[in-house]
Parts: sequence; structure tokens; C-alpha cells
Amino acid sequence: MSSQGATRAEKRFRSSAKAVIDELREAILKGKLAPGEKLLEARLIASLRIGGVVLREALRSLESKGYVTFLDNNDVIVSKPSRENVQDYYTIASALEGLACRLAVERAQPEEIAHLRELHQFLKDACQRKDLAHYFEANSNFHRFIAELANNQRLYRLIEKLRGKIQKTRVLSLSLPQRLDYSMREHDQIMDAFLKKNAQLAESTMVRHLNNHMEALCKALDVKG
Repeated sequence: MSSQGATRAEKRFRSSAKAVIDELREAILKGKLAPGEKLLEARLIASLRIGGVVLREALRSLESKGYVTFLDNNDVIVSKPSRENVQDYYTIASALEGLACRLAVERAQPEEIAHLRELHQFLKDACQRKDLAHYFEANSNFHRFIAELANNQRLYRLIEKLRGKIQKTRVLSLSLPQRLDYSMREHDQIMDAFLKKNAQLAESTMVRHLNNHMEALCKALDVKG
């Protein structure tokens, strides 16, 4: 196959995988696929009219974003965290991200604060549209950039690894529509602390934000019980 033909084939593959990613993510966000539900690959291949390689690529992408989980036996389910996992993840995250937030306020340059304000606006826009998929993405970008601003690579890597686990809770967050507005107000408070250059306020606000979300998720798990 010529290099041009290979490029066209690669583009078709990526396009097919993206279409599958979008369709499965939409089904999860709308509750058509419930937390803990097993995804039967043969059924998905037949219904979506795709090949197994394309489906696997799509599922791996969804896993990286927290929507699905690969089990030890290689089965795939819609992500469903346990109460213990939620408490473990968020207890550690609140301490690490609180520290990162304090360091970020102390070390960030004016142009970096300006970019953080842009990310905050993306978050606000998604919240106003009640666009959960884009809110999740904007939220991840906002938190990630704060971790970058801390200018501590070891801390950043720890936070990134943990946030990969935390993303598993995003499906559960769908059952908390009232939490979206509270979350946005907490992000407003974090942004305000940056603008005031108040490092201690930024740290305490970030810790409170993550602890509040942990409590809301645990309540949701208790209801689903």
C-alpha cells in the first residue's frame, strides 16, 4: 500500500473510532448504559457495524477518560466506583491539590493567571449550557493547569495519576445535577483566590471543593446502594 493509501486508511480508522467514542459516551451520559453495566463487544460490533479493532481503540480511549473500566478478565463495564474508592481518592486528592493550589498562587506569572481565567470561563460556559461532557473536560483542564502552575514535577505526576482514578467517578456524578451549580461556585471561589493572590485561601478552597464533591458522591452511592 502506498503511503498516501496508508494515510487515508489511518484517517478512516481514526474517524470510525471517534464516531464510536462519541456514540458510547453519549449513551453513558444519557443513562442508556448504566454504571456497572457490562459492555458486550460482540453486540456492540453488530449494532455499530464496526470491526473489533476499532471498538477496542474506542474503549481504550473511553477508559482513559474514566467512562469505562477494563476488568482483570478483560471484560469492560461502565465505570462504577465503590464508596471506599471514592473516599480514598478524594481524601488524598484534596491534600495534594490543595498544596498544588497554594504553590500555584505563589509561583504563577500574570500571563499564566490570564490563561487560568480562560479555562475558568470555558468551565462556566459549559455549566451554563448544562453540557456535562464539556464540563468534565473543562474541569479536568482547569485542575491540571493549576497542578502545572505549582511547578513541582513530582507533585504534578502524583496528581495526574490520582486524577486518572478520580475520572472513574464522573459517571456517578451524572446523578447529581444539583452538584453542578455548587461545583461551579466553588471553582469561582478558587479563581477568586488566585486573583487576590491569597495562597492560603486558594488551598483551603480547593480542599473544601474536593471534600464537598466526595461527600456528594458518597451520598449518591448510599442511595444507589
